[in-house]
Amino acid sequence: LVIGGVMYAGFWYFVTSGTRKATNEMESEIGDLRSRNAQAAIVQQNLNNFKAAFKAREEEYAELKALLPEQRELTMVLQGIQDRAKGNGLVLSRFNPKEDMQQENYSGKKIEVSVVSGFTGLRAFFDQLAHYQRIVSITNFELKQLEKQSPTKTVEARFDLTAYYVSSERFQCQAPGPN
Repeated sequence: LVIGGVMYAGFWYFVTSGTRKATNEMESEIGDLRSRNAQAAIVQQNLNNFKAAFKAREEEYAELKALLPEQRELTMVLQGIQDRAKGNGLVLSRFNPKEDMQQENYSGKKIEVSVVSGFTGLRAFFDQLAHYQRIVSITNFELKQLEKQSPTKTVEARFDLTAYYVSSERFQCQAPGPN
């Protein structure tokens, strides 16, 4: 029994010691790799969150860019406003562009407008401007009743309309980079 125990201890010590040492090294390496894998999983999750946030900001940027057109698109915006006015029965007696207003991140084209129409047509026009996809503002609003009225023309309105846009130079500077 003692000889069997000594042989077993010798076998265990001499023959399996290399395997035990390799096993301990592998277990240590596995522990290290598991901790590095956990860190990589956290980094991957953060990267996925960042990509999702970046995509959301790109979509938001595209939506907001539609609200503030480039300078070259301003003519189409102004034509759209004139078409809306005519579509609501407004007679444009003045559509006089003024000089551009420059701000840090945007610019505005101020236009002096004078129209003759019925009150309901004027209200419908302003309602359409309130829901217009582009950013426009109305200031210095004056409303007068016409002395000689007809069924479709009862009021004269004067106001300053400002259509906002971003200049091409600023647009290029503020455009997001590639993915």
